[in-house]
Amino acid sequence: MAVAVAVSLVLAGGARGGLITFGLVEEFSGATPPEGSVPPPWLTVTLDDGADATDGLVTLTLAATNLTGSEKVMEWCLNLDPAFSPTNLVFTNPVKTGTFDAPTSETGTIETGTDAYQPDGDGLYDIQFTFDNTGKTDKNFGPGESVQYTVQLNGSSALTAASFDFLSTPAGGHGPYPTAAHVLSIGPDAKSGWVTTTTPEPATLVFVSLGAVGLLARRRRK
Repeated sequence: MAVAVAVSLVLAGGARGGLITFGLVEEFSGATPPEGSVPPPWLTVTLDDGADATDGLVTLTLAATNLTGSEKVMEWCLNLDPAFSPTNLVFTNPVKTGTFDAPTSETGTIETGTDAYQPDGDGLYDIQFTFDNTGKTDKNFGPGESVQYTVQLNGSSALTAASFDFLSTPAGGHGPYPTAAHVLSIGPDAKSGWVTTTTPEPATLVFVSLGAVGLLARRRRK
């Protein structure tokens, strides 16, 4: 019933005035990938800290870019710079394209905690969005839909797009990855699987190198 989706990413911009996009693009568990358009990508995460990133506000967009048919997202996880506590994150002003129910902190469908979330077969993540998975199709997060949030840290203006550019803590299985998501109801038999990018595009190679360096510095990866 479920597919978990994880990724390598396409990286643009820098730590200040930055724009980062993660594209979830390739199945890695030997199961069934989503049936949408050939990658890139099935799902995307976009993080934008504006022109100068001095206000500590980041625009976060989750998009079901190329899902198709009855495919839908159940859970979506991200990481945060370990210099910050994820429980201090505030998600406001959800703007959605589609009829689904947008996750919110108030309803408990946006959850935060250091290494608190572990998608099946992957590492540990700091942020988890949970979408409605009932039989009410108008409530599900599916093909062509998206949701955008304004994100900030309580008591700090230091948050940037690059603050989310960290890998999951290794915990056995696959990874580490910067983001992961479950996709449900893939294909006529509702098959399931995990996806990632195993061969980075040229634009992602810089990120992969930086990510390896980041592993040395990140508190959670000792």
